[in-house]
Amino acid sequence: MAKRTAHYSTRRDLLRQAAALAGAALFHAPLLAQTSLTTTPLSQRMRVIAGRDGNVLAADSDDGVVLVDGGHASWAAALLQTVESSYPGKPVRALFNTHWHEEQTGANRALGERGVEIVAHENTKLWLGAEVWVRWSDKKYPPLPKAGQPTTSVYDPGRMTFGGRAVEYGWARDAHTDGEHFLFFPDENVLVTGGFVSNATWPVIDWWTGGWTVGMLNGFDRLLEVANERARIVPAVGPVMTFAELKAQQAMYLTVFERIHGSLIKALGIEETLAARPTAEFDARYGDPKQFVTLALQSTWGHLRDAHDTRLRNIA
Repeated sequence: MAKRTAHYSTRRDLLRQAAALAGAALFHAPLLAQTSLTTTPLSQRMRVIAGRDGNVLAADSDDGVVLVDGGHASWAAALLQTVESSYPGKPVRALFNTHWHEEQTGANRALGERGVEIVAHENTKLWLGAEVWVRWSDKKYPPLPKAGQPTTSVYDPGRMTFGGRAVEYGWARDAHTDGEHFLFFPDENVLVTGGFVSNATWPVIDWWTGGWTVGMLNGFDRLLEVANERARIVPAVGPVMTFAELKAQQAMYLTVFERIHGSLIKALGIEETLAARPTAEFDARYGDPKQFVTLALQSTWGHLRDAHDTRLRNIA
């Protein structure tokens, strides 16, 4: 515990500090609920609710509201208040987790305790039910309480219906984690991508729980098969995208990963690869690439002799 060095010069100062502490204790929950969120309507019945580290899609149905991802726990209360005010009198019917990361599963416990159905890929369910030590970040994540764990797990692509609204889901295997889901709402022509698509910063390639560069490229292939030119694409982070923007990102990653995979062929290490600046022309848009390039390079090390991979074997 840090040594206390505060000095109260007057009795008035002491009383002021005591009042502030009491106020913080009394109003802690409401202050959390005031976390700043941004809402972007996609239609009268569908909107994107964005926090500082992720997007949530909220879609109304005759059975209640369907959410795709639940944001971080630090703004889960604000998220649920926003949903309730956006769809007054409508309960949350279901929550989809696109993957296990804490930026997507922060509302699981609160909604699970209400009896809301939580849907995820089977691999995501397994990660959320166990302690996860992520080697590259050296962080440990405890299992979610039983109430916050997925109640419905799926493996192969499929379709679910909520009050007449269809939700189609697919598996972007190893694109970001090994349990990566994307979801398509055909009636609104809206595609929610999962964690490997970011429209604000470089994404994380979580190789410790299954993500890697070729899985990410294959994930883009799957998204472009499902979407169409008029689709609206909701990334994990950042503004809603067009189909053209999604295709442009795919082209960018094809360029970047060809350079990074080329570094592997030359037996270059992380520092040498960073010095070669494989993302140079894109950094002004997406920011510092150090973590992204490092994880991308590390993610390929265990796949160099993968018999199922064709992209690496096609590198000259």
